[in-house]
Amino acid sequence: MDFSDEQIERYSRQLILNEIGGVGQEKLKNSNILVIGAGGLGSAFLLYAVAAGIGRIGIVEFDRVDMSNLARQILYRTDEIGQKKLDIAEKELTRLNPEVKIDPIDTRLKEDKASEIFSPYNLIVDCTDNFESRFIINRIAIESNKPLISGAVVRFEGNIMLVIPHKTFCYNCVFEKPSDDQMQITCSNSGVFGSVVGTIATIMCTEAIKFIVGTATCAGNLLIYDGIKSELRKIPINRNNRCPTCSNE
Repeated sequence: MDFSDEQIERYSRQLILNEIGGVGQEKLKNSNILVIGAGGLGSAFLLYAVAAGIGRIGIVEFDRVDMSNLARQILYRTDEIGQKKLDIAEKELTRLNPEVKIDPIDTRLKEDKASEIFSPYNLIVDCTDNFESRFIINRIAIESNKPLISGAVVRFEGNIMLVIPHKTFCYNCVFEKPSDDQMQITCSNSGVFGSVVGTIATIMCTEAIKFIVGTATCAGNLLIYDGIKSELRKIPINRNNRCPTCSNE
């Protein structure tokens, strides 16, 4: 392990943790992850991931900043309305930690390109806000044999899962493909509380870091957070042997 004086100072509070230390920090430095979506979940996740020193982060995003984003998408400011989220994210994250390599991927994720986009990365993080994208990401992650952290929030509730292909349950094991009406359930038409988005995103980032350093504990469990009741439940889930996405049948 070869850390500069600046790196030792930057990561000093992590380096003294037994669960991370120099070995874990080196793993973070050498890791590469793909974050899909730089909106509510993506904003908070990216800030903490970059601050922690994850070495390379790809960001898939195509949207522009809108006034309605600002209550929960903490990377962006009022005077940036109309600008591309990806450009702002790259600039702000580099300002926070110039040692982290940011790969801006300016596109809407589509099935025919997903495998190619996933290929260089060792961990996929789903920060999207709709069912359709989550099913696509889950399926391509399984097909590509890429571990996946998936998070979702609506209203005051959210959930997180860590999917290890062919070892744990996947998104489709838990959630059947919804009807067309259910597919349209998003933050924009159902509402969402901004700080709950931040809560889910930071848990996702904690689990990503734990996975990278080798101390993951949520694989095989669905984490459900209720912001009204201030409850976090951890529910063990088995793989569905007839899952249309990850079963061997």
